[in-house]
Amino acid sequence: MSIALRVRQALPAARLRAATALLATLAACGGEGMGTAPMSAATDVMGTGSMASGSMGTTCMGMGMSMSCPAPTIAMMPPPGTVSRTVALRARVTVMQGDTVARVDFMVDGTRVGTTSSEIVSVSWDSTTVSDGTHTLTATVSDGLGQTSAASPVTIEVDNHPAFTIALSAAQIVPAPASMGSGTAHVTVSLGTGTLSGSVVLSGLTATAVTLNQAFAGDHGAVLVTLSPGGNGAGWDVPAGALLTAEQVTALLQGGLYLTAATAANPDGELRGQIAPTNVAVIFSLLNGVQEVPSVASNATGVAATTVDTVANTLTVHVHATGVDDASAAEVDAGAAGATGPQLAALTRDDLDPAHWSAQLVGVSAADIAALEANDGYVNVMTAADPHGAIRGQIEFTGH
Repeated sequence: MSIALRVRQALPAARLRAATALLATLAACGGEGMGTAPMSAATDVMGTGSMASGSMGTTCMGMGMSMSCPAPTIAMMPPPGTVSRTVALRARVTVMQGDTVARVDFMVDGTRVGTTSSEIVSVSWDSTTVSDGTHTLTATVSDGLGQTSAASPVTIEVDNHPAFTIALSAAQIVPAPASMGSGTAHVTVSLGTGTLSGSVVLSGLTATAVTLNQAFAGDHGAVLVTLSPGGNGAGWDVPAGALLTAEQVTALLQGGLYLTAATAANPDGELRGQIAPTNVAVIFSLLNGVQEVPSVASNATGVAATTVDTVANTLTVHVHATGVDDASAAEVDAGAAGATGPQLAALTRDDLDPAHWSAQLVGVSAADIAALEANDGYVNVMTAADPHGAIRGQIEFTGH
């Protein structure tokens, strides 16, 4: 009797090694059934993949049986505008579905300033550790397979010692007093320490006091620093050792500090100058019925002080109206002169002063900021008799 033996031929060693490498790569990249869903765009980590139902996609396919996950990619998300104090540095990372982010390092001028392995690709950086001026920001990412990529560098501007030139006038006081005076201030602040220095020169009036106060335009607030009079009576100096707290420095950068000069005739202030960083615009608008659409015959008037932060995308408004004690609402709307538009921000009536309506640091969209910069914004005060608007003032951004 003959017995037939059937022997299976072993795989050649090279083919066996290639198959083993393929299986290892599939496991590293998520294995069979890998989907194409991203990890989490909200955390600045974007995942992509194209291996589904066990079929090999182009993202992980090499030549022949050789196969590997592509290296991760990283792109910087530079902070907007000029930066100061503590800054959030962010990057957007892309990895294959199933791969992981092992480490992200952020560098400023080639020096590592922060490291994270979190899905939220962000670190806090103390910008006071470098000089004011232009610096280079980049980052590298390493994945779970030991692959590393670097982001293209971007430049950032650092300014932790801003200098301000402030014009003081009676027009910034509500209601504006009759005055022939004027003033100019030069102030420098160390944002890291809060150290304050500077002086004010006045003309056309005899001041009894000059102070630095905290409040947005159109509002009044507490005294932070009292300046010292100079020898000629026209100059006033910030006293040596004057300091702002961290919260007061934040208010300064938001446009929430001002200088005021008081006189015997106007002890609450005859001149005022709001301190506005380069990203902040302060606009004063006169309100009346003529600007309404259609126009309203009314003796009522008002003044609106609008502070716009074009980097933080915030809006602060203080309105003081007369002749509309029965006002039912006030708001900021989008719309060019002679036109109407949707609401951008609702204002709240002051419990102690019914003629005062305000809203502070209201977040708006970048498109809303663009509309305001194009003079397509206005303040509107409504009454029961004129529910669409009794008095209105266009926010004329041009020139600010």
